[in-house]
Amino acid sequence: DRYDPALGRPTKPVGHALGEREAERLREAGRAIGRDGAGDWRRLATSPTPLAIVEFPVVRRLLDEGAIVIAAGGGGPPVCDDPLLGLEGVDAVVDKDRVAAILAAELEAEVLMILTNVDAVFEGWGTPSARPIRRMTLEQADALVAGGTLDVGGMRPKVEAAASFVRRRPGRAIIARLSDGPAALRGQTGTTIAREP
Repeated sequence: DRYDPALGRPTKPVGHALGEREAERLREAGRAIGRDGAGDWRRLATSPTPLAIVEFPVVRRLLDEGAIVIAAGGGGPPVCDDPLLGLEGVDAVVDKDRVAAILAAELEAEVLMILTNVDAVFEGWGTPSARPIRRMTLEQADALVAGGTLDVGGMRPKVEAAASFVRRRPGRAIIARLSDGPAALRGQTGTTIAREP
């Protein structure tokens, strides 16, 4: 959506961590700079909400023909569909988790697994009382996002994507550590988001 307000607000941390001097130099040059969830300085990019996957019919056909498809890696290149010019590139970053939710819903998947470097979604992340949330309803996930306690560049888009998938499909979404995928699928670890508890 070329009118997505996110296109005017860089919030997504990208690239490597920056030192104080490098961050200041880039800020003076007009670049958007901010702190990530770990407190490091990073460049910031705009990250509009993806609406569709342009190549979805190709992905579907390849899957139907038995191919193993790697799609939407890194979110893919963002484009807007201009009525006069057709597809036009956009200077932004597409969130891979949100694209995965769109792809899984379009494929009518039963489960969306978002694998990451953290065991689960945590209540009180970064505090001594942090505890993993093993199950959440759609309403609880929405409330967690609305509460503003999730990192914009970290867990928040994962929970938003998981909730988006569950909203569109009767299945469930799982957020878990990459190495825990099979155990998370069995409900032994990670966070499962579903319509019902």
